[in-house]
Amino acid sequence: MPSFESAGYRVHTPTLLGHGAAPRRHRYQLNDFRDHLLGQLDDLQGITVLGNSLGAFVASTIAVAQPDRVERLVLEELPVPPRDTTDSPPTVRAMPGAALAVAGWLGRKKCDPRLLRDVVGELRQPRPDWWEGLAAVKAPTLLLAGGSKSHLDQSRFELVADVLPNATLQTIDAGHRVHTYAPEPWLRAVLTFLL
Repeated sequence: MPSFESAGYRVHTPTLLGHGAAPRRHRYQLNDFRDHLLGQLDDLQGITVLGNSLGAFVASTIAVAQPDRVERLVLEELPVPPRDTTDSPPTVRAMPGAALAVAGWLGRKKCDPRLLRDVVGELRQPRPDWWEGLAAVKAPTLLLAGGSKSHLDQSRFELVADVLPNATLQTIDAGHRVHTYAPEPWLRAVLTFLL
């Protein structure tokens, strides 16, 4: 945060639904995350939206829903949903249902276990409206890929870059949480893109 603040950004770090002390639900739908976050942004214009994983997907849905509000977009390890029923899911190594349940239960203090099940299930379903909406995103976009250490299918980022009008794709071979495992290269890449 200090690096972004010293670059002139006012940083807002919202907590997504089902995470930490944020509201929890019986069922999570991807658009609920977008709507909850938009409610926290009030009337801010010219925003830069940055997210990792689910946060990257939510950031992209904000840009699709309100392209005139988003000035810049940083999508780190975006789980790219299928375009249609013949397309691939976002992951190369899918987690079985039982493993998802165990992972959710183990992380229950940080995140509602139902969230993991619902979000992974939705991201495996075709989202043609999201794909169509990407073409309207005006903001310059940095797609950050985690490389070979990530469980996400890295080839899918190129599909998104081809649809977004102003996208740059960069790989930092650190895994799914680039900002955690390679914080300095991540910060350099993001600040270079933003400034």
